[in-house]
Formats: sequence, C-alpha cells, structure tokens
Amino acid sequence: MKLRTIEISGFKSFADHTKIDFKDGITGIVGPNGSGKSNIIEAIRWVMGETSAKSLRGGKMPDVIFSGTQKRKPLSRAAVSIVFDNSDHFLDSKFDEVMISRRLFRNGESQYELNHQECRLKDILNLFIDTGLGRESLSVISQGKIEEIFNSKPEDRRAIIEEAAGVLEYKQDKRRAESELEKTSGYLERVNDLIVELQKQVEPLEEQAAVAKDYLQQKKRFDRLEQTRLVRTITRNSDLQKRWAKEAEVKQTEAHQLENKLNELVKQRDRLKEQVNQQSKQKDDLQAELVRLNRLEQQLAGEHDLQIERRKYFEQEQSRLTEQIEQVQEQIDAGQQDLKDLEQLTADLNRQIKKTKQALQLLTDDHQEQKKADLQAQIEDFRAQYVDHLQKLTSLKNQYSFSQQDQKRDEQQRLKVELNLARFNKELQELQTKLAELNQAVANTTEIFQKQTGKLQELTQRRNRLSQEYEEARQQWLDGSDIVHRATSKLEALTSLKNEHTGFYQGVRAVLQQRERFPGLVGPVADVIEVPEQYTVAIETALGSQIQNVVVDTDQTAKSIIEFLKKQRQGRVTFLPRNTLQARTIRSEMLTQVHSLAGFCGVASDLIKVANVDRVVSQHLLGTTLIADNLDHALQISQRIQRRYRVITLAGDVVGVGGTMTGGTMKHGRQGLLQQDQEIKRLQTQIAEMKQKLAIKERHVQELLAQGKQLQGEIAKLTETQRTSEQSKVKAENQVSLTKERIAELERRIKATNFELTQLSPVDDAIQKLPAQISELEAKIQDLKDQTAEKQKQLALFDNDAEARQEQRAELQIKLAKLNEQYSQKEQQFQTARQTQIDLQDRLEETRRQLVQLQEEQSSSAKSQTQAVNLVDVQKRLKQREEAMTNLQTEWQKAQVAQDRVIADYELTQKQCSEAQSQVQEAQNTLALVESKIELAADQLNDDYQQTFESAQAVVDQSLDDEQLRRELKLLRRGLDELGTVNLGAIAEYERVSTRYNFLKDQKEDLSSSKQQLEQSIAEIDQEASQRFKQTFDQVAEEFGQVFVKMFGGGHAELELTDPDNLLTTGIEIKAQPPGKKLQRLSLLSGGEKSLTAITLLFAILQVKPVPFCILDEVEAAFDDANVDRFAKYLRTFQDTTQFIVITHRKGTMMEADVLYGVTMQESGVSKMVSVSVDEIERREQVG
Repeated sequence: MKLRTIEISGFKSFADHTKIDFKDGITGIVGPNGSGKSNIIEAIRWVMGETSAKSLRGGKMPDVIFSGTQKRKPLSRAAVSIVFDNSDHFLDSKFDEVMISRRLFRNGESQYELNHQECRLKDILNLFIDTGLGRESLSVISQGKIEEIFNSKPEDRRAIIEEAAGVLEYKQDKRRAESELEKTSGYLERVNDLIVELQKQVEPLEEQAAVAKDYLQQKKRFDRLEQTRLVRTITRNSDLQKRWAKEAEVKQTEAHQLENKLNELVKQRDRLKEQVNQQSKQKDDLQAELVRLNRLEQQLAGEHDLQIERRKYFEQEQSRLTEQIEQVQEQIDAGQQDLKDLEQLTADLNRQIKKTKQALQLLTDDHQEQKKADLQAQIEDFRAQYVDHLQKLTSLKNQYSFSQQDQKRDEQQRLKVELNLARFNKELQELQTKLAELNQAVANTTEIFQKQTGKLQELTQRRNRLSQEYEEARQQWLDGSDIVHRATSKLEALTSLKNEHTGFYQGVRAVLQQRERFPGLVGPVADVIEVPEQYTVAIETALGSQIQNVVVDTDQTAKSIIEFLKKQRQGRVTFLPRNTLQARTIRSEMLTQVHSLAGFCGVASDLIKVANVDRVVSQHLLGTTLIADNLDHALQISQRIQRRYRVITLAGDVVGVGGTMTGGTMKHGRQGLLQQDQEIKRLQTQIAEMKQKLAIKERHVQELLAQGKQLQGEIAKLTETQRTSEQSKVKAENQVSLTKERIAELERRIKATNFELTQLSPVDDAIQKLPAQISELEAKIQDLKDQTAEKQKQLALFDNDAEARQEQRAELQIKLAKLNEQYSQKEQQFQTARQTQIDLQDRLEETRRQLVQLQEEQSSSAKSQTQAVNLVDVQKRLKQREEAMTNLQTEWQKAQVAQDRVIADYELTQKQCSEAQSQVQEAQNTLALVESKIELAADQLNDDYQQTFESAQAVVDQSLDDEQLRRELKLLRRGLDELGTVNLGAIAEYERVSTRYNFLKDQKEDLSSSKQQLEQSIAEIDQEASQRFKQTFDQVAEEFGQVFVKMFGGGHAELELTDPDNLLTTGIEIKAQPPGKKLQRLSLLSGGEKSLTAITLLFAILQVKPVPFCILDEVEAAFDDANVDRFAKYLRTFQDTTQFIVITHRKGTMMEADVLYGVTMQESGVSKMVSVSVDEIERREQVG
C-alpha cells in the first residue's frame, strides 16, 4: 500500500486548495521555518483521525481552520482528503483505492467520509488498527516523538512496542471485555440481591401455598360433604313438611268446627242469660209487689186493732220512710257511679278486643301472604319496567354510538378536508411569496446556513446531555416503580386478607359479615386495640385466641348475636359486653415490687392504646399480664411476684402462673392478626412516601422527556431548514419553474377540496338530543333498581319475621280470649248493677208513694173505711201475685238449669277449642320450623355453593351414612379451623415469585457463565497480548543492537524489561554504549546521542514491523552532518517496503530524496507548494 495524494483546503495556513502527489521512495518537503511544512504532516494526522487539538498545536479543534490574514477573511471550514493505493489490500477494504476525507466547520461540526460515503470516526480508526498506521503509530515520526522516546518513563515507552506488536486491538477488546465484565458483575450483583430478597419470600410463600393447597383440598371435600348434608336435610325435611302440612290442615278443620260450636253456645248462653235476667227482674218486681201487698194487708188488717196507736204508728212510719228514702237515694247515687265505672271498663275492654282482633287480623297468613304477593307483584312490575327501559337504553346507545361514529367519521373527513384546504391555501400563499423572494434568498443562504449550523451543534449537545440524564432518571424511576409495585401487591394481599376476615374463626367471620345487622357490635379485639410495634409479638402471645373475642356494647347485643349463631349454625364466638365486663388488675404492692426490676416493660394493658370506653376490655384481657424484655428478666419478675401472674417476653416466651414456661421458634412465615395490621400500616406509610418520591422522579422524567422531545423537534426542524438552506442556492432557478407548476396544482386541489367540503352532510340535531334521553333513561333505570332493592328488602323482612309473627299471633289469641272473658264478666256485673239500680229506683218510688199514702191516711181518718175496703182488694191481689210468683219461680229455675248446662258445654267446648288451636299452632310451628330448615339449607346451597337442590344432587356422596357424614364433616371442620389463617393468594403469589425466582436463578447462571467467559476471554487476550509483546520485543531488541552498530559505526545497545514476570505492565529500559563510551541508560547520553538512539530504535521497529509509508518531521535536526548522512543512507534500506515523506532542511537528507517539494509563503500567512531541485537549494545556500 502506498500514499498517493493529499488534498488540503482551508487547513491552517493552506487557505487555498492544495494537492500533493507522492511517489515511491523518498519524498522530501523543504522550506523556511514558519512556511507551513509541518502543517502538511498535521493535515495527514488530522485526516487519519487525530482528535487532540493540542497535538495539532492548537487550543481547540476549530483552530485548524484558516484564521485569515490582513488581506484574507477567515474561512468557515477546513477539509483534507487523502488517497491510498490499496491494490495489495493492505487495508481491510474491497477497494483498490481508498480515499479518506474529513471536514470541520467553524461551529464545531465535523464530517468524515470513506470513499465519498459518510462514516464515523470509529470506522476510520478501525480501518488502521494493527496496520502500523494511525494517530499514534510509527507512520508519523516527529521531533516530539523522538523526545517522547528518551524522555518518557519505561512504562510509557512500551507503547511503541505494543503498536509494533499489534496488540492495540487486543487492548481494545480487553477494555470492551472489562467493560462488559463490569456491567455483568453489576447485573449479577443486582440479580443476587433480588434472589436473596425473593428467597426470603419464596420459603414462607411455599409453606403458605402448601397450607393453602391443603386447605383447598380439605375445603373441596368439606364442600361436597356439606352439600350432601344439605341435600339430605332438604330431602328429609321435605317429607316432614308434607306430613306436618297435612296434620296442620286436619287440626285447623277441627279447630274451625269447635269454634263454630263455641259461637253457637255463646249465642245460646247469651239468650238464656237474657231470659234469666228478665225472669229475675220479674221475680224482683213480683217480690216487691208481694212485700208491698203483704205490708198493706198487715197494715189494713191491723188498723182496726191499732186504731189507738195509729197516730204513733204514723209518726214512726213517716220517720222510717223518710230515712229509708234517704238511704235508698244514697244507694242509688252510689250505684249510679259504679254503673258509670263498669260502663267505662266495658267500653275500654271492647276497644282492646277490637284492637286485638285487628292486630290478629294483620298477623293472619292471608293478610301477610296478600302483602307478600303484592310486594312480589310490585317487584315483577319493576323488573319488567327495568327490562323495558334497559332495552330502550340499549337501543338509544346503539343509535347514539352509530350516529357518533357516522358523525365522527364525517367530522374527521370535514376536519381533514378543512385542514387540507387551509394547508393548500397557506402553501399557495407561501409559494407565491417564495416565488418573489427566490432571487433574494440566494444571497442570504450562506449567512443563514452558518447560523443554523452553530445552533444545530448547540442543540445536539444539549440533546445528548438531556438524553443521558433522561436515561438515568428513567432507570431510577423504573427501579422505584418496581419497588412500589411489589410493596403495593403485598399491601393489597394483606388488605384483602383483612377485609375477608381471613384468620378469624368461622363464627367470628359470620358475625363480622353481619355487622350492619347488629348496631351494638364494636368489633374483634384485634381491631379495638392499637399495639406499638415493639410489643406486637408479646401482646399477640398474651391474647392468644382471645384476640378473636368480639367486643359488644351490652350483654343483650351478645345474646342477640348468639341466638343468630345458633339459628344459622355458624359456630361459636366469645363476646365481651362493655356493660358487664369486669376489669382485672394486679395488686399494687406486687407492681411496686417489679417496677424497679431490670427488663420490666410494664403491664400489658398499659402498653397498648385503646379508647376510654374499651379500657375495661384491655384490663379484662391483659390487666394481669406483665411484659419483660427477655426470658431471664421474665423469670426474675415471675419469681418476685411469687409466680401469681403471667410474664411474657418481647420475643413471645411465656412464664406462666405457677412457673410454667412456653417458648421456642414461631412457625416461619406465619403472621398474627396484630403483626398483619402492623405490616399493613408500615406498608401504607412506606408506599405513601415512595409514591411521593416516585411522583417527583416521574415529573422529572416527564420534564426531561418533554425537553428532549422539544429539542428533538427543534433539531429536526433546524436540520430540515439547514438542508433546505444549503440546497436552495443551487436549486433556486429550478424552483421557480417548479413553484409555478405547484401553484397551478394547488389551485386545482383547492377547487376540488371546496367541492368536496360542500358534499359533506351537516350534523343532525336529533343526534344531539340522544345523550339527554340516555341520561333520563339511566336515571329511571337506577330509580327502578333502587325501588326493586327496597321491595326485596321488605320481602326479605316478611320471611325473616314469619316465626315472630306466629308467636305474636298465638299471644294475641290468648290475649283475645282473656279479654273476651273479662268483657263477659264486666258485662254481667254491669247488667246486675243496672238491675239493682232499677230495683232501688222502684223501691224509692214505692217508699215515696207509701210516704204520700201515709200522709194522706194521716191527714184524714175518714179514709179508714176506704182502707177496710182496700184490705179485701189487697188480699185478693196478694193471692194473685203469690200464684204468679210460684209460676215465675218455676220458669226461672228451668231457665237457670238450661243456662248452667249451656255454660258447662261452653266451657268444655272452649277448652277443646283452645286445645285444638294449640295443636294447630304446634303443627304450624313444626311446619314452619321444617320449612325454615329447608329454606335455610337451600339458601346455604345457593349462597355458599351457587347450587340449587336439583343441581346439588349430582355431587351428593352416597357412600356415607348420616353418622359417618357427621363425623367426617366434624373432622374436616376441625382440620380447617386448625389451619387457622390461610392465605389463598399465596398459591398464585408463590407461582409468580417462584417463577421470577427461578428465572433470576437461570439469569444468574447465565450471567455467571458470561462473567466466567469474559474473564476467560480477558485471560486469553492477556496471554495473546503478552506473547505478541514478548515476541515483538525480542525481535526489536535484536534488530536494535544491529541497527545501533550501523548508525553509530560501532558500539553496543540493548533493550531490557523492567518487570519480565509481568509482560502486560512491564516497562522498557534502553541502554546504549556509543563507541568509546561505557554502557549506560538512555537518559545519561548526550542530546544528539539520545536522538540518534531513539531513531535507531524506530528503525529497528520498522525492520520488524514495516509500515507502508512513514512521515519524518525534522527528526535529524539535532544530528551532525556525519550522522545525517548515515541517517539518510539508512532510509534507502527501506525503499522496497516503506515510502518515506521527510520534512527536512538538512542537505544530506535532501540529497537522498527522490522527489522534493518546497513550501513557501509568497503571501503572508498563506502556504503554497512549489517544485524545487537540489541544485537550486545548493545555489541558494551558496548565495546565502
């Protein structure tokens, strides 16, 4: 391979385009100092990939661009191209000729080309790697390179041997491998951390998953047997239902017959009672009449015998009658008040009877069934309306959806057409403006392009910085998101377990699920108390199963819930009523003894937080439990309190009453209810903090992303604008014609677009009304759902209150019977009292009449004759009344006997009727109980297993009898209870975690394997590099000794390794012995000897590793003429293998050159190439 051509433009002092052709052999470049000779060498180094401005004698890279002179302006770019003859394919390229170009603009933008194709700097560097060419190779040797050899440290001097040995590629491979190894080690470390973390989760999850699977297996068997039990219960009670329904019907018929008979007897009793009462009244009237007549007879008969004492009799009788009138009047007044009281009592009883009958009527099955039927009818009506409205809603939504789609499609098309029209109009206007501005644009393009290039470079650098910052921030956000996701998943699992009351016994779960049903239910102890984290294990150990005790407000609430549990057969629960619970405390003298003991934490009830109303709960459960920090201190405290109370350590060890001890390790991975609550609170706090930090990171990431997008948009826009600006000058004239054609085309498009816009249909007003109609229908549907739910609740209340109504009905019937009996008694008392009043009134009237008569008889003694006549009449009337009295007494006795017989039949029938009603009630109660059992079993099938009686018969286990079924269900229930809190989500979580764990383990193996392979590759690279280095070093050392003799005309030189055992880091020491001197290090030689020795070493390397061309930049400047001649002649030994370009001002070197080029500055600050000859140089020297 040979260097054929270099073209320089705008590079340093070469302002104008300069082309230099190189021939085989030695090409010399000469010229005065400062003329720009070295700029040619630097141009070659620059185009071959040099990136250090300092190495090119500049402060920054744009300094290589021609900076201008007094007569010339600075240029905006520097460009260098170099051409190699690659016919021997020395370079790894398929082309016979390889051209490398590099351009640098004033704004810092750089471009590289390989055979006119844009490429990267890396591509050019890779082209020269291990070829002996490139930036740091021996293809370019300057005075600085020579000085570097003898001034550098031995460790730095090894670089020239490494270049010759071709180990740079290996060193790059090693750096890449080490970088990959570092990344792999980092990944491996992170994977190990994840594996350790997941391993902590896998082990407890595996155990929990095993428990969950065992639970599911037992639960599956339990569910099947429970369904079998329920089916058998329904079957057995269905037969009982039929029998008791028939029994109730028969007893009801008998009861109705007895009630009819009883009603008939009541009528007979009332009729006879009325008859007896009337006859009694007649008897009383007759008796009064007989008394009066007897008295009158006696009075009239004795008047003849007592005529003498008549006056005295009149006075006594008048006094007696007056007194009797007063007494009777008092009795009448008193009886009148009693009559009013009885009338009021009778009216009150009658109202109570009516109310009781009304209440009884409300509780009759016919009334309730009618209300139930009405409710069911209302529910069905609501459902029918719901379905109808739902169908209408679906229809409207479909119509609205289709209309929206059509409208959206039309709107999109309209928007698209309008946008196109606006774009066409805008483009038309822009093109028309552009057409007028094209001529002016050519003059402005250059200035605009330069400004855009500078801004583009600035934006690109900003984008790269932002991109790196975005990736770092995004990775931090992703890592944080993953942590939050894992914590959230764990929190959701724990919260789900808590909400489902997982870990509580069956009875507690059943009660908690009915919390709304029992307002007085406060909650389990686990929810009532708040335990500091350090005491969680101790308090949970102290409470044990009592942590599931349920706190209620009163004992009545506890009683109601217990009745519910019994009725539903949902298990047993221990309740703690606030109103009856008693606090338990430790005697104060005992506490005084332990307060000063080491390790004493306090009384358990004082270490927890609880509401004041529940302080009695904590004292009842924990008031006699002491907490110690460790077991040794617990034993000391227990001994001091004479082992009368429990002492529990923070780790959960227990020193019990009497000295018992309990301890050991807890089952790994299991969490108690309090620990679960603590974990939930900790996770909630942690997640909130992490989410807050994550939100800040996310906002930062979004801000960076937005800035990056904005920059990318600006870069893309600016790049496009720059490209347009660069091309606009060349294409301006063609654009005039193209712009006119484009204007015509746009006018046609605008016309077509306007026509298309007129064809689009307007928005239908009916479509806009559909959302309101849909909202109205949705509101109606929601209202129907609410009304249906309310009616269903009322319907459920009928079923729930059936048994209560039956009991109330029986109580009301008994009450009605008692009220009827009381009413009859009071009615009879009222009638008797009323009759007594009538009798007293008659008696009063009679007494008054007698008094008047007595007064009349006393007023006139002439009436005695009349009295005598009246005596006969009275005696006749008395006889008639006595006969009537005898007949009436006979009839009264007959009626009384009939009444007593009817009353006896009534009482017997009433007793029979009560017994029949009791039998009916008993049969109906039994029937209701059987039906409730059937309903309860059916509801349980539906609620727990979503099965009907018919579908559940398919899973019935017929292999077990009832006793075996009961025993196995009992064992399974006990087994499920013993499993305690079961995390059913652990199965899926274990699968997920174990899958990720196994994946990470596989990844760990892959990474470990990759790490091992990388370490092996690095070792192999080190071995290969060491072998190549040693082999090349030995060859160079041998050549160095031989070349040294030729260059110095004798003497001796050698190369030594400073650390032969470590070939990768060893330095190289140069020792030389010029003729007549002793062997010593290079640093002890004279300046000329150092330079010649360094040149000797470089020539030795070229002997071992020839390069296609070599550029020497005044390397022989410090030599004397003899050494220059030897140097120049020695160059000829390489003419078959190496092409030399020598920058020199020494005659001996020029004489050996095959071609000479001169560099001069005819114009100040601007280098020019001229052809020169050796003769001309000699003449100039002679003239000089």
